[in-house]
Amino acid sequence: ASISQVVHVRTHDVAITKIGAPQSANSGQTRSITVSISNKSYAETVVVELFKSVPGGFQSIGSYSQYVPARSANRTVTFTFNYTFSSSDSSIGKVTFKAAAAIANARDAFPADNEAISSPPTKVTR
Repeated sequence: ASISQVVHVRTHDVAITKIGAPQSANSGQTRSITVSISNKSYAETVVVELFKSVPGGFQSIGSYSQYVPARSANRTVTFTFNYTFSSSDSSIGKVTFKAAAAIANARDAFPADNEAISSPPTKVTR
């Protein structure tokens, strides 16, 4: 005996298209860091984690979860983080930001575009 059945396969995929960081900031100043997410497949809840550079790597500074509808071509959803630059940032003189996106409750089919690093670094002065 045999049986036939239709199986629906959903491919989930989001991508970080841009990180917007200021060119410069002062110690103690709060500035916005934006992360743009594109999603062309299905509406998803996406979690974006933001990191800052520290000697030897990156340190998490926050995460934000947001609904991201499926949109055409170049339309994105922006995640906005407010970051207060510290005296340790100014002693190093610059900060680079890294963002990582993950789909809640699904596996991303193409995870290679789920991380991005800001460029150029933000210059930080006292």
